Amino acid sequence: MSQREALEFGPIRNDEIAPVSELIEQALTFTPGTIAPWLEAIGHEHMRVVRRAGRPVAGMSVIQLGHYFGGRSVPAGGITAVGVAPDRRGSGVGLFMLQQSLLDLQRAGLPLATLYPATTTFYRRVGFERAAYRIIYEVPLGAIGVRDYTLDASRATPAEYPLIKQLYAQQAAQSPAFMERPEFYWDNVLELKEKRSYHFIVRRNGTPEGYVIFRHATSGEPLQVRDWVALTAEAGRRILTLLGDHRSIIELMHLPGNANDRLLFLMPEQKYKAHWSLDLMLRILDVTHALEARGYPPGVHTELHLAVQDDLLANNQGHFVLSVADGRGQVQPGGNGTLPIHIRGLAALYAGYLTPSALQAAGLLAGPPEAIAAASMAFAGPLPWLPDMF
Repeated sequence: MSQREALEFGPIRNDEIAPVSELIEQALTFTPGTIAPWLEAIGHEHMRVVRRAGRPVAGMSVIQLGHYFGGRSVPAGGITAVGVAPDRRGSGVGLFMLQQSLLDLQRAGLPLATLYPATTTFYRRVGFERAAYRIIYEVPLGAIGVRDYTLDASRATPAEYPLIKQLYAQQAAQSPAFMERPEFYWDNVLELKEKRSYHFIVRRNGTPEGYVIFRHATSGEPLQVRDWVALTAEAGRRILTLLGDHRSIIELMHLPGNANDRLLFLMPEQKYKAHWSLDLMLRILDVTHALEARGYPPGVHTELHLAVQDDLLANNQGHFVLSVADGRGQVQPGGNGTLPIHIRGLAALYAGYLTPSALQAAGLLAGPPEAIAAASMAFAGPLPWLPDMF
């Protein structure tokens, strides 16, 4: 019997939760005891394990969430807490677990899977591709250079948390890749367990236009911004002013943002740098469902003839016609396949992470100039990014 044939994939059993949690902590170098609350919040029913000869040798979990694309939330499985036992690494166990989990999610009817990679190469082997930015910028508070008190910024009470969620939803609809956050995830955003959080809502004559959430900083620590929304430029300037007013005590701020971040764009000088970054990766599980679930630019009417290559999920392999009109997409099988595209390339195109021309240069898309131009119109939009990590 081959090693692959000896492997069993399935839901976790109650007696396996503790040892698998320890296995994941060791694999991801987490502090002992810290992964269990995360897995419990997600729900143990969403954990999967690989067993070899009855022993759990790998584990992972899946968050039921959504990602906004074209103004619409698309259901997705957020893969997290992936770990393999030390003695089984390099044996194909991790690849087996990931392949089986993708088939599992596809059977469950999810069109997308997303994750943050420990290694990009590994996840590319099963069709994931980089699809959205997550950048933490380091900003000297003394260099923000914005002093605008036009709008009111006031401390939010727990009773106003629903308002914060509403403001986030407005921003998310305009921001490709933003998560539709599950309630347990919101709990962690609003009330961080290990540090005190401060929440401020920005209003114009009583009407909310944004918010910022940051963590308590002690001496020598940077000001850590966890989340922010600015629906107007004035709200953005008020948020920058609020943060900059810590400059007499705190030197630096860490702020999540985009590659062409519009909040930092409001600063008069480019006195900031990328402190840390890791791109979200995306996998298309169902080409038809995924393309029909997202939104498209209003006013664009076009037709794309895709020839999709997918070596793992057979239902994605073949020719598809995407018709875009009135902000919606419809997909039919067939067509002339004038746009050959690898499933990885389709992930980056779908998210708007790379333009069709850039994908063509990377060898993940081909086609005549008129078809490339049509694809550029269909998938035009802001660069995708998200403030969240999972």
